Formats: sequence, C-alpha cells, structure tokens
Amino acid sequence: MISPPLATVIEGFRRQLGARGLAEDVRQHETHISRVLLAGECAWKFKKPVDFGFVDFTTLDKRRRACEREITLNRRYAPDLYLGVEAIVLPEFGASPCEYAVRMRRFARADMLDDRLARGTVDAPSLADFGRRLAAWHAATPPSSDPTLGSAALFRAQWQACLGAPLAAWLPIELRNTLNEALHAALPRLAARRAAGRVRACHGDLHCANVVAVGDTLLPFDCIEFNDELAVIDTLSDAAFLLMDLDARGAPGLGHAFINAYLEAADEVPHLDVLPLFLAYRALVRAKVALLRAAQDSGERAADARRQAETQVALATRYLARDARPGLVITHGPSGSGKSFHAARLAAAHGFIHLRSDIERRRLAGLALDARSGSTQDSGLYTAAATRATYVRLLDLAHGALVAGFSVVVDATFLDAAERASFRALAERLRAPFHLLRCAAPVAELERRIEARAAAGEDASEATVEVLAGQLARMTPLTREELAMSVDATTWVPGAADATRLGRARPH
Repeated sequence: MISPPLATVIEGFRRQLGARGLAEDVRQHETHISRVLLAGECAWKFKKPVDFGFVDFTTLDKRRRACEREITLNRRYAPDLYLGVEAIVLPEFGASPCEYAVRMRRFARADMLDDRLARGTVDAPSLADFGRRLAAWHAATPPSSDPTLGSAALFRAQWQACLGAPLAAWLPIELRNTLNEALHAALPRLAARRAAGRVRACHGDLHCANVVAVGDTLLPFDCIEFNDELAVIDTLSDAAFLLMDLDARGAPGLGHAFINAYLEAADEVPHLDVLPLFLAYRALVRAKVALLRAAQDSGERAADARRQAETQVALATRYLARDARPGLVITHGPSGSGKSFHAARLAAAHGFIHLRSDIERRRLAGLALDARSGSTQDSGLYTAAATRATYVRLLDLAHGALVAGFSVVVDATFLDAAERASFRALAERLRAPFHLLRCAAPVAELERRIEARAAAGEDASEATVEVLAGQLARMTPLTREELAMSVDATTWVPGAADATRLGRARPH
C-alpha cells in the first residue's frame, strides 16, 4: 500500500492518544530522520520516509524493519526503555498498518547526560561504572564476520570523506598532513585489531545526548540501526566518541574516569596508540556536521555552528599533538598505605593511565577482574613467579602507553629495589620524567584499613594483615636518589604544575 504522509499519520495517532486520555500531555521532537511523540509514560519514534544515502526509509517495509532492528539492538543496553514496535492502524486508511513506530518508556530531558553535565549533577564514579559496563557490552557482542565492515580500507575511506567539503576549507595544510600521516601510520594496527576481533556491532553514536540516567545508572540509547558501516566498528572507536564529547563539553575529568575504567575492563591499554586517531576522527566528524548545519542556518545560529566547528578542529589538533613528554609515576608502599587512592587522584586530575597490579595479576591468571581468588601470602596469585609476571606485564603496559604519548601511574607496592629500577630504566630509555609516589601510614592504621577493606569485600586487593607483616619485613627502603624523585602522597595535592613536572596530561 501507499503510505499516507507522515504528518497525516501522526495527526491521526494524536487523536488516538487523545482517546486514551493523553491529549493534554502530547509533545513532539524532530530530527532529520525521525519524529517523536511524547505522551504519558511513553514515547513513539517515527521514521521519516527519507533517503540520505547513508539511511533509506523510503518504504513502509523498510521503516518497519528499521523499527524492529532498533528495538533489538538497543535492548542490548537498555531493555527496560525499549518496549516494542507499535503498528499504527488508522481506520480511514484501512485495516492494515499504515505506519510503524518504536515505542519507548519516556524519560525526562533532565536525566540525559548532556543536561546533567550542564547542571553539574553527574560524577566520576558514574562515568567509571559506565565505562566498565560498555566494555562488558562490547565483550558480549561477537566479532564481525563481514570482511569489509570495520576494515582499515573502509575507515580510510570514511576518514577521507570526512576531510572533504565543507571541512577541507577549515584545515590548514600542516594539519591535513598531520591527520593523513596519523591515519597512514595507524592502518596496519587497525587491520590487526580487526583480525583480532575488535570490530563488533557497537552503539555507533555514543555521545552525551544518547546516554540517560535511569535511577543511579547511566544507559546508552538510540544506537545506529540503519547503517552497519557506521555501527559495526572498532570497539575503541565507539568508546572514543563519548570521551571526545565529554572533552568537548568541558568535562575532561569525567572523561578521565570513563576511559580509564573502560581501558582496564576491556584490556585496551596495549592498544592506546590508535586512541588519538579515533578521538581526532570523532571530533572532525562533529566539526563537519556543524559546518553542514551552518550552511543551512543563518545569523547567530550559523555563527554558533561555525564556532563549534572551530572548537572541534582545535580539539582534533590537540589529540594528535606531541607537544610535551609523557611521564611515568610509580607508587611505593605496603598494602593499606593509600597507593590506589593517590594513584586514582593523579589519574582523575590529569588523565594519566592508571595501571593496577591487583587487576593485572588477575588478568594473567585468567580470572574475572572482580573475582576473589582466596590466595594467601606466597600462594595462588601471590607466589613469587606470579608477582614477577605481574611486574613484567605492568612494565610492558607502561612502555606501550608512554610510546603512545600517554602518561602512566603504576599502582603497585614496589617494595623491591630491582622492580623500581626496571621502571626507572624504562623512563630513562624513553626520556620520560620519572617519579615515585610515596605512600605511608602507621602500622596500626595500615592494619585497620586492611581489615575494613576485607570486611567490605569491594576492593581488588586481597591483602591481609599477615600479608602486610610479610611486606614490612622485606620492604627495601628508598635510596637517597629515589627519595629525591619522590612525591609525598600524604601532603601532595594534584595541581596544574604536575602536568609538566610529572608528565604530560591527557590532551583534551
């Protein structure tokens, strides 16, 4: 059948909502590809009958299948928000459905992440939790079997299309060269990541306006269902979109929390070298969209869109710049001395990559990162061999992050002088600033913290008071030279000067 005009369908559906007693509460929202009706506790999203090349909703059957796919894909993230596909039947057009809509549970605009950011009502733990859950969603999705989707060749084509008109006129030749050099250098790594299964069906449009707080939990919604080339992508590119948007909205601290949690849970620290490229790409796509919007608007709205494009181009430039040296910081102190707390403060303040021995020890053993092993001193995860392997792993991860341009804080006891020496040698080899974050507390306080932590059962550390006694017995004191490079964590407050003294802050 030939579908009636969408405006006619929506007006007829509004009348039906009125018959349900919802006429006084109907609101509308429109995008370039959809129209949304809000009424009562629900929202209905209609696909516009448009064909923009990257999306084709020109037939009723295509719109029905797109609605069904939108429900299926978004239920991966927010099953309670996506209620089903509603077939719209208007008697004046017969007994068969004349249109279809995605029916969702309605939520307040004030609960969306972009709104919460503007009001300052979202915190770092919420973003860290979101990062861990995003990694779990990615892990639960099988790798793509289509050899073209997410391929290095496709990404290169998308990159080149992005750099075309109208963005081309905004890119100085030096920046264009930098962008293309970064892409060329990354192509082998992108191909290797695809071969390793890192290309999966992702959200694809993961920015702050597509994340909502349901209770105390942030959930993504409105993923891309209409174009697999935009949605079946490298998982790190999916995460990069949200990180870039947090940076662009002036919330880099929340971005630090999100990306550190995601990288740790997804085991992506070894692949940090491609993150700046993905961040730059996401920023440039937003710049291009802003310029297209500026061409359609006029006056102050057009000027505002051009300013947004300029901001996004500057952000992309910063992501790829190597204007300062990344630094290496290691902690030093027994269990309970506050190493994780102070390392997390540094990571939160300046975006250092936070590497934790308790996490990598579990990863090497093939355990879930939140699993309890029941290991005791010198057994299980804490044998001498396991400890040596853990420090080798941490050294390797630190090396990769530094080479990729990211400063690192390594959260481990570093009780042995030889272990400290190996990390110092790495920093010297890479000409990176090197510091020790010295953590200490009275023995009675250490014991109290360890017992409280064990009782709570929420910390990655499984240290006991007996383990603490063994650590104190074999701890190698810092040398005079090491003390000269140390920072007393008990009096230290992260500040702007740390970005040059301890190492380069994450660009944002």
